[in-house]
This record gives sequence, C-alpha cells and structure tokens, in this order.
Amino acid sequence: MPKKRVNFDIDAECHTLLKGVCALKGVTLSEYVFNVLTEEFYRLVKEDNQVRSMFLAGTYKAEGKAYVLKESLIEELKES
Repeated sequence: MPKKRVNFDIDAECHTLLKGVCALKGVTLSEYVFNVLTEEFYRLVKEDNQVRSMFLAGTYKAEGKAYVLKESLIEELKES
C-alpha cells in the first residue's frame, strides 16, 4: 500500500522521550506513531458514532487493514 508523508511539530522534550522509547522498544518513530494512532482509531471506531459512521461509509481496498476492520465491525454490529 502506498504511504503518505506526515509532518508535525513536537516539543523538544517530548521528542527526546519519544525517541528514547522507540530505541528501548526497537521500533522506528514511524512504527511507534502508527501503532499508537491505530489503537486510538480502533477505539474511536468502536466508541464514537460519528467516527464509526464516517468509517463505515468509506470504501477500502479488499484485504487491507481498513477493509478487514470494517468487515469485523459489520459482523459485531449484526451480533448486537
């Protein structure tokens, strides 16, 4: 899947701590941020009606992570 570049500013102190955590965990900054954002996104999809509606209205590449999440969420909603 193609990647997009994202730039953001962060306090120097927070940057130092973030780089330290990444070094301790043996992951890149990109991997760490991706994992944190993924966890938060999954939480929002399950708990926030606006985010869930936006997400369910989207079309996603078959077998991609978003597609798989959408299919599992649809199954969960059918069961409840």
